[in-house]
Amino acid sequence: MGESIYYILVAVTIILGFIFSQKKESRKAYVVITAILHALVSGFRYKFLTGDLIRYNTLFQDYRYFGWFSEDVFQEGRNFGFQWLMKAICHITDGDFQFFLLLIAVIIEIIVAIVIYKYSPLPWLSYAMWSCLGFYVFGFSAVKQSLSMAILMLAYICIIEKKPKQFVFWTLLASAIHLPALAFLPAYLISKLRLNLKTLIGYAVSAITIFALREPLVTALQDAYYDDKEFADDTFIGMRFIMMLLMLVVGAIMKGFRGKHFSSLFMLIGVAAIFQMFCGYDNVFTRLADYYFQFVILYIPMLFINFEEDAYPLRMGPKIVFDESMTKMLIVFLVAFGIWFYNNSILLDDIIAVDDFTKYRFFWEVAPTQ
Repeated sequence: MGESIYYILVAVTIILGFIFSQKKESRKAYVVITAILHALVSGFRYKFLTGDLIRYNTLFQDYRYFGWFSEDVFQEGRNFGFQWLMKAICHITDGDFQFFLLLIAVIIEIIVAIVIYKYSPLPWLSYAMWSCLGFYVFGFSAVKQSLSMAILMLAYICIIEKKPKQFVFWTLLASAIHLPALAFLPAYLISKLRLNLKTLIGYAVSAITIFALREPLVTALQDAYYDDKEFADDTFIGMRFIMMLLMLVVGAIMKGFRGKHFSSLFMLIGVAAIFQMFCGYDNVFTRLADYYFQFVILYIPMLFINFEEDAYPLRMGPKIVFDESMTKMLIVFLVAFGIWFYNNSILLDDIIAVDDFTKYRFFWEVAPTQ
């Protein structure tokens, strides 16, 4: 199947978006069908598609021989939830790693579908961004973090529904899967900040201060979690940071300081941009940013709706108002940019041969002995 599967999925996502209405029952049908397609493509991928999957399979098979609290499985509590999940599924399925991948894919896509259905005004655009910005294909190799990111989407629901205890529960569960998910703990308070000029100035000052202190912050993170990793001495911020910053500027111009849900998402994207400033040191900072940046799949569709039912009273409105035809043109441009970014930064990025997920194969396309 190869690389074409990734383009086919994006095309189907957009085409189905035009076929199905994005409201009520048709909207539900669209989300269900799209989620099933994504889950099947992810879950039925060949179990050794990337080097990470080969490594995960080795651990998956080995864990059956070690105790739940052994050093090999529990690892002093670091990511123990993921190790326990692998051990449990290995025992239940007698070492069927392919089933494990399918199960993870189904869990992730169900959660993504729930969040998009409940909170996205344009589900087709959310799914297009889910693929084009790389979150979907990221899960083809980084199983652990992708599962953790999905669980944090449940934590986001708790932010919207004002359930702080449940938010803490889901965030801690995500950190049991992948410890860096603890970086999402401040999200509840951050997302409650009202979007106004004072907040934007505070954000700018904080970002500049954090960037000025980047070297001791990087050293502290390395000592605390990545002691076996050498970070580069590079302050290059990269295109992805510029893209995040542009999204924030455009959001402030198009929507102004209105919309409670939009304001929450704006603040989350802002935190992602701060993490992304450190990408020149190591791509681990991009992974930390992704815990926040994944909510761009809701942020972008909200740029194109009105906030009458969700607006703060007496908030400053948008600086530029677009009519319906101009809005459609902006959406077309956005999708075109997303596809370009997908093609040039996700699928054509420098990929190590053993991790080349673009050489996609369904598991039945590979002989059992391979």
